Amino acid sequence: MKLKKAANISSLLTIRVADAECDLYFPDVVDDILLFTDQYDDYYVLSGGSNIIAGKIEKPVLYMGNVISGSDTDDLGEFSVKVFMPSWVSIASLLNYSIANGLSGVEFMAGIPGTVGGALVGNAAPAGDSWDDIVAVIYIVQDGEIYPLVPEYGYRTLKNRPERPFVVYGCELILVKDTPEGVRSRILHYLSKRPRIKGHSAGSLFKNPEGEKAGRLLEAVGMKGFSVGGAKLSDNHANIVVNSGEGCFDDFCRLRDTAIERVRERFGITLEPEVKFWS
Repeated sequence: MKLKKAANISSLLTIRVADAECDLYFPDVVDDILLFTDQYDDYYVLSGGSNIIAGKIEKPVLYMGNVISGSDTDDLGEFSVKVFMPSWVSIASLLNYSIANGLSGVEFMAGIPGTVGGALVGNAAPAGDSWDDIVAVIYIVQDGEIYPLVPEYGYRTLKNRPERPFVVYGCELILVKDTPEGVRSRILHYLSKRPRIKGHSAGSLFKNPEGEKAGRLLEAVGMKGFSVGGAKLSDNHANIVVNSGEGCFDDFCRLRDTAIERVRERFGITLEPEVKFWS
């Protein structure tokens, strides 16, 4: 397993934080992942980097963006199949796979960045959709062992996730047999509803409070288009965080804190970040 010390990982984050840095481990085979989780009790896992804002990270970071193994498909009968999908597969590649094989079930992820592993842990999905009915099993690596986890999902969360750090190795998806044309049509439908984001972004900065929209609250307190250094909330959507230039970790932290304070003062609601802040 390769190690790059004090690696600048800005290019591995979709928001391109200028001063993101860590000791980065690159597994070549599954045994490297087992060894890493056995050796370290506290760590981060980086793959697509689509919902992470990082500074100088003290913990070791395992990079799961490289191909280690492939997918596999089992026929379940006339209507469905079971697909093993590795965690490091990008959402775009998963959608291309579903089109090529005429398999339906993940079309709702169209236009959402990141990887399968990150989406599974964060239940990344548009409002009204979830991984609930698609994921049969998630394969978790912890303490040098691989074990299955039957997921229980809530809003933007895996409710029964292990308390200590873990690595998602892959999952079994139950997909419905369809036609490539049918799958492609639904993907285009979901894409048409996705907001257009200009520049480098980590997506939604905050989760929606119960019964409310974070974007509406932020716009009401003047945060739409607001910036701190290179960190900015989009001119098009008040809850989309973007890097308008050479945004550094401190810029994004101050932007987050300003937004939280303004909404709390005006509405008595404390917004919870959806993006993960690593340092």
